[in-house]
Amino acid sequence: MRRLATALLCLAALVGCAMPGAAPSSTEDTSWGTVQADVTAVRVSDDPRLLVLTLALLGDADGCSRNPRIGYFVEENNRIYANVVQDSRLTGVVGACPTHTPGEVTLTAPGPIGSRLVVLNQEPWKRDGESYRRCDPTFGCDPMPADHCARAWIDVAVRGMDVSRHSVGSPESCDGTWLVMTVPFDPVPCGAEARPGCTPSVNVRRYFLRWSGPQGWATIAGSTEAGCGSVLTVEPAFPRKLCADLPRP
Repeated sequence: MRRLATALLCLAALVGCAMPGAAPSSTEDTSWGTVQADVTAVRVSDDPRLLVLTLALLGDADGCSRNPRIGYFVEENNRIYANVVQDSRLTGVVGACPTHTPGEVTLTAPGPIGSRLVVLNQEPWKRDGESYRRCDPTFGCDPMPADHCARAWIDVAVRGMDVSRHSVGSPESCDGTWLVMTVPFDPVPCGAEARPGCTPSVNVRRYFLRWSGPQGWATIAGSTEAGCGSVLTVEPAFPRKLCADLPRP
């Protein structure tokens, strides 16, 4: 009897450990919280104060998304700034919301919105007819110039290089398809106000680039030599007339 009682007590203890209601082993937070909702389209409405925003909400399980709304709104410097949010209790659970479901909210301003830029979740949108287009993160909201040799395209090319943010490209030759320019690695190596004991020495390099379509200029080669350097070895089609007579950068 004593052995039977002991066995029954052990069995009861094991069953009790496996009973429903025991603390879950997962540490994932499943409480409701507010997260950003992705905006996929913006269109105007009959009301000049109102825009209709199309959203991609977290989906598709119960608890992924509810209550999409405008969470923050302010008008400043002739722009409208707003955050578009949703509530979710599964956003922190890996794999719980693998897809998106469409949604819609309206943004209402106190007065007519007109042609003002609308910045949604820190991304600017510009009116284009009856809808809005998302501004390019690199090029901004205005169309880039048709002239590939224009300063705006040069600046975009330099920003994509591994140089100082203070560096400015100086075009030497450009025919719209091929570009040669010099770029200082760091034009202010001693700082805006020279540090004591620092001797300014600006290293300048020549770059050879090819037009690559919507993304702008693509670097082919770099050189610190006079003339065409090694670019003709890398790209034989590069026009020699654009670089043959150039001095050392």
